[in-house]
Amino acid sequence: MLKQTFPVSIAGNLARRARPQVARRRGLVHICNGLDPRRDGGMVPSVLGMTGALSRIRQDITIVTPTPSRLEPDRLSPGLRLEGPETRIEDAVASAEVVHLHGLWQAQTRRGARAARAHRVPYMVAVHGMADPWALSQKGWKKRVYMTLVEGANVRRASCLHALSRPEIEHLRAIAPWTPIGFVPNGVDLDPFEDLPARSELEAEHPELRGKFVLLFFARLHAKKGLDLLAEALRAVATERPELHLLVAGNDDGAWAPFLARVDECRLRDRITYLGHVSGEQARRAWGAADAFVLPSHSEGFSMAVLEALACRLPCLITTACYFPELAAADGAIVVDPTIDGVTLGLRELLERGADERATLGRNGRLLVEREYSWDQQARRLASIYEWLAGGGAPPDCVQR
Repeated sequence: MLKQTFPVSIAGNLARRARPQVARRRGLVHICNGLDPRRDGGMVPSVLGMTGALSRIRQDITIVTPTPSRLEPDRLSPGLRLEGPETRIEDAVASAEVVHLHGLWQAQTRRGARAARAHRVPYMVAVHGMADPWALSQKGWKKRVYMTLVEGANVRRASCLHALSRPEIEHLRAIAPWTPIGFVPNGVDLDPFEDLPARSELEAEHPELRGKFVLLFFARLHAKKGLDLLAEALRAVATERPELHLLVAGNDDGAWAPFLARVDECRLRDRITYLGHVSGEQARRAWGAADAFVLPSHSEGFSMAVLEALACRLPCLITTACYFPELAAADGAIVVDPTIDGVTLGLRELLERGADERATLGRNGRLLVEREYSWDQQARRLASIYEWLAGGGAPPDCVQR
């Protein structure tokens, strides 16, 4: 576990020290690696969702990226400005009121945090699950060195950290014990998940789905998403559940080949349909064809795909590493340990429950997101943090110090 020894007397002044001394010109600046849905995964809908909702509150929000962004024309909300990669991060930070950095281990955090401190601009850091113990263990020695030499200071000296889940608060505390932490989860806009296309639309292209129980995995195909666990769970239940068919949607980020190799060993290739990367109406067709959703992750920040599945009223199977204890408490999903046994038992339970029981799970999940996870709710919380960082006074209730 990473610890730091920053003096309490100094740490208590960090947020105040970073506040700007003069009026700023550009308002809020969000900086992320890029907005390429294929490359940047779940961070793209997260950043677009929160900035889009914020743009309904104030009209001075700019997203800056050091790499090219590849978005469909309608993905950027009216009023948002997207700049980069030609825009210098340092110039964008220098003229900002508050800076919100997204991610770790990348140039935008290193450059953005350094520039914010140099220009006395308050900054937040949202790590999007990258401080999770499983995530830190991947290429662990490199991350320990980088944390010691570079990233630790960027996190500890932030005006505020941004946790997407309650467990992530503790992950951040292990790195920066005295830095304020704002708890603001991801949200979801419900409208795109209403009136989904009929399942027959996708069946026309993939007739192998007809008459099957379609289990949807919709995420970037990365090792952390738990496809290795899912392959073993499918092997265990395939014979007893011939109606089960896995529908996979998402860009391959290195996990598809090993998953497919294991599926082939188990002679289950005909039980899998792979759509690749989908978005827009194609994504809506995938949601509309599903009977249930699975995300057997080893590590997450706060999954946008889970929120979208709940918006679709789908019964969900997720792991505790998705860090959504509120969903289990609401009886809105089957939540298991991120192990082969855990995912296998969860999959059996999902299939053994009757249609009415699964529908109840879906309704409970949908009610939870309606009540607590709209983007407008999260935007109001974020706006209160920005106002505190820029103007001082007492921190809002969503900030822990």
